[in-house]
Amino acid sequence: MWLLTTSRPSPPQDDDLITNFRLNFEMYFGFATFLLLSPYVINHLLQQRLIMAAFTFAIVFLASVNSFSIFRRRIQVVPFAYFYTLILAVLTAGLVLQGSSIIYWYYPFAFIILSIAHHRQARIMLALSILVFVPAVFYSAEPGIAVRFSVTYLMVCIFGDIVVRLLDKAQVQQELLTLIDPLTGAYNRRSFLATLGDAAESCRRGIGTASLIAIDIDHFKQVNDSQGHKVGDEALKGIVSTLQKRKRKLDKIFRTGGEEFIVLAHNIEPGESIAFADSLRVAVEDAKILDELVITISIGVASYSTERSIDDWIRQADANLYEAKNRGRNRVWPPYFSRESILAAQKNQGA
Repeated sequence: MWLLTTSRPSPPQDDDLITNFRLNFEMYFGFATFLLLSPYVINHLLQQRLIMAAFTFAIVFLASVNSFSIFRRRIQVVPFAYFYTLILAVLTAGLVLQGSSIIYWYYPFAFIILSIAHHRQARIMLALSILVFVPAVFYSAEPGIAVRFSVTYLMVCIFGDIVVRLLDKAQVQQELLTLIDPLTGAYNRRSFLATLGDAAESCRRGIGTASLIAIDIDHFKQVNDSQGHKVGDEALKGIVSTLQKRKRKLDKIFRTGGEEFIVLAHNIEPGESIAFADSLRVAVEDAKILDELVITISIGVASYSTERSIDDWIRQADANLYEAKNRGRNRVWPPYFSRESILAAQKNQGA
C-alpha cells in the first residue's frame, strides 16, 4: 500500500505565481527606473529644479536598492507603499511645476500599481491617486485636457482592476486544481502530505489531537472488472460524497491512491476515532452507492502520539488497515466495542 512509502517531497517554496510575478516585476521596475529616470535627475539639476531633482533621485535610488536586494536575496527591502507615496508626490508636484505635459506619466504609474501591489491594496492606491490627480489636473490644465485625462485615467484604473481580479481568480482556481482530486473532489495526496505535518505540529504543541483513518474499498478491482471503469468512478465519487456528509466540520478527506482514502480527524480521542471510523464504514455500507452491488470499506485507525514520528503514524494506520482487510474486510481495526456490547459480553460470561 502507498502509505508504506514514507518519502515525501517537500512542497515548492514559490507556489504563488502572482506573488512571484509581482516580486519580479518590482525588480525589473527598479532596473528600468534607474535607466529611464537617471537622465531626468540630471536634466532637473541643469534646469535648476532642485526639488524635482531630489524627489526623482530618491525614487531612482530606492528602486535600485530594492531591485538589487530582490535580485540577490529575493527580499523586498523597501515596501512598495513608500514608492507609491513618493511617486504620487513627485507626479503631483511635477504637474504644478512643469504643466500638463507630465500627465502622460500618470498612466504607467497606474500600471505599476496594478502590477506590484496586492489587489486590495492596489484598489486603495488607485482610488487615492484619482482623488489627488483629477483635482490637480483641473487646477493646472485646460478644462478640455482635464476632462479627457479624467475619463481615460479612470478607464485605465477600472479595466486594469478587472484584469488583475480575473488573474487572481485564475490563480485560486489553479491552486485548487493542484490540491483537489478532479474525479472525486477530495483533497489529493500532495495536499495530504502538506497537511499532515501541520496536524502533527499542532498535536506536539498541545493544540488538540488528531487521528488518521485509512480507508480502502473492498474488492474494488472486481467492481472495475465486472462493471467497467465508469461504474468504478461512480463508486469512488459516491463514497467520497457519503464520507463528506458523515464527517465532522474540521475533518478532511484525501484520495491517496486508486481506491484508497484518508480521513484526517481533528480534536478526537483514540476511542472516539475508532467509533467515528466505524460510523463511516456503516454509512458507506448503507448508502446504496451502486444499484448492482453493495460497496463496503475496510478501515485502519491510528491516533497521533508525540512519541512517534509522522512516518510511524502513517505506518501504523497502514498496518491497521492491512489487518482489517486480513481479518475479512468491511471492518475497522482496532475494533470498536461499544459500552453496551462490553456489558453484554460480561453478562454472558457471568452466566
